[in-house]
Amino acid sequence: MNKSTTPFYYEDEIEEIILPDNSDKDKTENQTVTISSSTEDTEKTEENETKIVTEKEDKGNPVFEGISNFGEYMCKVLSACLKLPLMLLTMLAKFIWTHTKVFRETMVRIGKAIISAVTSPFVKTWRAFKRTKRKIDQAKENGDKRTAIKLYLLIVKDSLFGKRGLIVTLFNYAVPLIALVFVVSVVGYATSTTYAIKLSVNGKFVGYIENEQVFIDAEQMLQDRITYMGVEKTVVMEPQYSLEMLGDQSYVTKYQLVNKMLELSDQPIEYAYGMYIGNKFYGALVEKAPVEAKTNELLENYRTNSSPDEEVAFEKKISYVPGLYLSDSIVDAQDIIKLITSKKVEAAYYTVVDGDSHYLICEKLGITMEELEALNPGIMDEDFVLRSGQKILKNQEVPFLSVSISRTEVYEVEVPYDTEYTTDDQHYQGVNTPLIAGEYGINEVTAKVYYVNGEEVKRDIISTVRTKDPVTELISQGTLPPQSSHYSDEEVNINTKYIWPVDGGELSEWGWWDGGYGGHQGVDIVGYYGSDIYAGASGVVSYAGWHNGGFGYLVVIDHPDGYSTYYAHNSEIFVYEGQSVVQGQCIAALGESGRAYGAHCHFEVRDSYGNRLNPRYYLNSLPELYDQGYLRYWW
Repeated sequence: MNKSTTPFYYEDEIEEIILPDNSDKDKTENQTVTISSSTEDTEKTEENETKIVTEKEDKGNPVFEGISNFGEYMCKVLSACLKLPLMLLTMLAKFIWTHTKVFRETMVRIGKAIISAVTSPFVKTWRAFKRTKRKIDQAKENGDKRTAIKLYLLIVKDSLFGKRGLIVTLFNYAVPLIALVFVVSVVGYATSTTYAIKLSVNGKFVGYIENEQVFIDAEQMLQDRITYMGVEKTVVMEPQYSLEMLGDQSYVTKYQLVNKMLELSDQPIEYAYGMYIGNKFYGALVEKAPVEAKTNELLENYRTNSSPDEEVAFEKKISYVPGLYLSDSIVDAQDIIKLITSKKVEAAYYTVVDGDSHYLICEKLGITMEELEALNPGIMDEDFVLRSGQKILKNQEVPFLSVSISRTEVYEVEVPYDTEYTTDDQHYQGVNTPLIAGEYGINEVTAKVYYVNGEEVKRDIISTVRTKDPVTELISQGTLPPQSSHYSDEEVNINTKYIWPVDGGELSEWGWWDGGYGGHQGVDIVGYYGSDIYAGASGVVSYAGWHNGGFGYLVVIDHPDGYSTYYAHNSEIFVYEGQSVVQGQCIAALGESGRAYGAHCHFEVRDSYGNRLNPRYYLNSLPELYDQGYLRYWW
């Protein structure tokens, strides 16, 4: 169909066709559109209604609403947290950029200057090449080959040896670098060069030493090797010093220097092992094996192997220094063995403790009274008083080589128990009766213990573990008023201080001073159980109660002259601490409490320092020392 026929055809068709009523068509189309629109609106309405219902359901649910609000809040918080750092970084960048303008411009100028300085020779050379090339081209065009060749040679010469030539340029850069390397090398060599003292002795070179102290030590060692065990000899060594570079030489040690100096002496010398105990020279040994074997044997005698970490060593280090020694310094190995196995006497002291007497001290030290007196003149005088903490001289033999030992030990230690009291209205005041015996607890102690020659010198506690708890002691205290109606008719003799303390009692045992058993430092007076015990003299009661040391019920009276009397093993006590009593007043009843066999009163006299005195010189009614039946013979 062509274009010319289309309108014609269209017009004919219009003429022949009767068109329907347009109003109805429009209505139909409108209805169709309306229906479509209604359908779409219905769908949208349903969607909106569904959305509205869903939103209403979501909004009606407080959980969803809370989650939604929390999420919205967290987004705002995170946004604010991110926004603030970004703002700060932006401000910081702007500040740095603004305030570093001068620095940046300076750095740019410096960079340009460096680039220009480096590239300038090459740029100028290139420009010179271009100018010369133009001249060569002109010479060729003019047919002047000679001029062209000259120009070629000129380029080669200038490029190599001209002001900006390659060789000159490289030389200008290389010379400072080479000079710098040379200076650094020279300085490094100078600083790394070792200087030493060149030592000559008696005009002869012996070596290089680090300092003068090396010669001083070597000379002392030389004299030690010469002078020992009473032998006196001297070798004169005159040193001369000069400072030189050491080079590939090495320092001479003090031991090497001793050998060199001995070689320079005119004395006969031999190669041997110098034996040093500590820093003292004891002679040179040709054979050291026998001495080493003996020292090892001495150490083994102290070794117990009771602890894995046991260490046994001599207090002073034993060393064998090989080298040259004077022939006169050579000693026999057996002489050294005899020396190191010998004993030497050292002064030592014993510290007096409470309860010590002359006899007990002699017993502890294993010496006689005469030996104690010889070591401590005047100690046996009657007016000499032993005091706690006092030092008493004793002789002590120790090995020539003292041995120190350290090891870990585990042992048990008693833990003291507490004491509680209750009242008892059946006994007199001052009478304390044990109801529950106290028991010591036990601690297991681990300690590092140090010994010298078998005697402990130090103890470091590592740990303490309680293995048994102590049992608290319970004691009842009497509350009855003290009995003070009984008094003795005894009168004190003018030559004594104290009356006879026991009503009807008789002497059963002297003190050790007069032949009694060892350690007995009072007298025992027997009598009937419950008999009255009287105060030997007036005074104040300083103790009245149970005594854990074996005295049982004990009364102690302090008298105005500084002396004290003790009354032990009582069955009852009628006085109390702090009470004033008069001579002959009844203070207790005879008994056998504590460590006692049979009813008796153990009576003691002590001075103001706590020293026990012989009651024979202070008590009335004692029989004569040599009366039949009272003298004991201790063979």
